[in-house]
Amino acid sequence: MIPHRLIVALLIPAPVLIVSFAVLLGASALTQAAGDQPAAFVLKWIAVAAVMLLVVDLLLLVLALGVNAVARGEDDERRQP
Repeated sequence: MIPHRLIVALLIPAPVLIVSFAVLLGASALTQAAGDQPAAFVLKWIAVAAVMLLVVDLLLLVLALGVNAVARGEDDERRQP
């Protein structure tokens, strides 16, 4: 069974990464509008990295919840006569 702390540790970064992606993409648009193309390019790629981290985080969260559900199902089957 997956510890509750691990599931919480995977759940907390999800909204943080969503907000950071939005802020970074907005900052990229602002710097591009201001004419600073290199900064806009860097901010856009940092935003892409945030989305990639979000996808990995959500995949790990779904995997952990799936393993937890399977382990609970096996425990329930063992308890029933």
